[in-house]
Amino acid sequence: MKLLISGLGPDTDLDTLRERMRHFGPVLDILVVREGDPERPWFIIDMDITPDVATEVARRIDGIYFHGSFVHARVMLHD
Repeated sequence: MKLLISGLGPDTDLDTLRERMRHFGPVLDILVVREGDPERPWFIIDMDITPDVATEVARRIDGIYFHGSFVHARVMLHD
């Protein structure tokens, strides 16, 4: 399942993000989307988890205040 994460800065270290997301399950890939506002990128994190687990992960991290801004997380239902 893929999670869409926003609210992280453009200087977010992908290795650190990958390591932190591994607490919730295997990370297959991370795609950074900088189109639109490059200062507010989106991160699409592809994880080897079920839809139920993805929903729970999104609920757990959505709204966390991290490095001066709120993180938003959503489950991507379609590619």
